[in-house]
Amino acid sequence: MRIKLLVLAAILILIVVIVAIIWARRARSVTGTVQQYLLTPHGEVDGVLLTDGTVARFPPHLGTALAGIAKPGDEVAVVGFLGPTTPHGRAIKARTITNKKNGQSVVDHPPSTPPLPPDKRGLTSTLTVQGTVARLLVNDKGDVDGLILVGGEQVKFPPPNGPVVAKMLEEGKKTVEASGNGTTNAFGTVVDAMSLSMDGQAVPLSGPGRPRP
Repeated sequence: MRIKLLVLAAILILIVVIVAIIWARRARSVTGTVQQYLLTPHGEVDGVLLTDGTVARFPPHLGTALAGIAKPGDEVAVVGFLGPTTPHGRAIKARTITNKKNGQSVVDHPPSTPPLPPDKRGLTSTLTVQGTVARLLVNDKGDVDGLILVGGEQVKFPPPNGPVVAKMLEEGKKTVEASGNGTTNAFGTVVDAMSLSMDGQAVPLSGPGRPRP
């Protein structure tokens, strides 16, 4: 029995080492200055936007910890899985984010308790935001899944709608009006768009809760 346990322990150690090696080979690091926080529709911090346009995504259950170590204007080092570079930017699925000035870090780890259901995670209300598009946001697969207005408001929409929004932006349509469920708090304003128009032209949106085109 003791030999079997030793063999099992050795196998587990080997697996951990192999996973660590694979992660180390795939992991990338980027450095930049925090422009603003990125939010879930419930107002939870789920990443940061760097001034060079890089999107650093982080689990929302660690959003408070992230906001505690990095604020807009701080220089950070982000280690994680870097997505493809696209004409609209790039995103990194962060594993660690470190404040370069004070050395404080936050490391991705599973929540200690099961996450709350969406209707319990934060107060949302129906919001409408208007403004000029500052930049598009992409996920770690390179898909456009949102945008930032010049006032800092974040508009989210499903990735399948990204190509249409990007094409309209390329055509010169820059003024956006978006309505949907969202939150305004100390970290910013976010709207999960149920309706979206650019220069008065409606953008057909697909996804749960959205009207059929």
